[in-house]
Amino acid sequence: MRALAVYSAAVLSLVVSVVLVGSKDPVARAIIVMGALLAVLWCLVGGLLMRRYRDAVRERVLHLPLRWELRFVLFATLLALIEEAITTSLTNVIAPLYHVPMAEAHITASSNYLVVISFSSVVLFVPEFVGWMLLLRRYDFSPKEVLLLYGLLGTAMEATLNPTALYAGFWFFVYGLMVYLPAYSLPSDRGVVRPRWYHYVAAGLFPFLCALPVAGVDSVLGHVLGIHLWG
Repeated sequence: MRALAVYSAAVLSLVVSVVLVGSKDPVARAIIVMGALLAVLWCLVGGLLMRRYRDAVRERVLHLPLRWELRFVLFATLLALIEEAITTSLTNVIAPLYHVPMAEAHITASSNYLVVISFSSVVLFVPEFVGWMLLLRRYDFSPKEVLLLYGLLGTAMEATLNPTALYAGFWFFVYGLMVYLPAYSLPSDRGVVRPRWYHYVAAGLFPFLCALPVAGVDSVLGHVLGIHLWG
């Protein structure tokens, strides 16, 4: 995971330098600044805080009067809401600084936080978190494995919108950090077994499959309500 972090930092630093120095396109410059700040605020600062306080957080989470399954889903959802608050704030703040429309320069599907979480991101993340909860009821994936596997799924989803996400690297942490601390805070005596190789393949797909029905309903509901998302 350290190697991935170093790779991500190197690629992002190179891309940011090239765009800010070599491009005069305000849209490109605004978007790359948003992405860089997301990496710094969520991946770097957020990741370091999670690592620093993970044992203290785990102790508190384990003593919450809820089943661990519910704790996992709620904790991951809370972190996803925080991450989306960061991305939506960056879209709303950075685009005006570069005097470009948010519809052209953005890293979220809308400038409205409630629209973003209800019709674009968190609404789909929650069933994926439920999928991971079901996997963790049977198999002893380590927190790092959960981070990397969910990060892989998130990277693949981002790549459907922008193929450069496949080699950016930092999307692994954008998504993976939503589930790392919840996975770290699981009870060790929940009666699970170590996964075999094919369980890792399933873990890369199963959360996505859990989200498909919700995605269909959400799309129809958004159309009925006239919700507009940026393409």
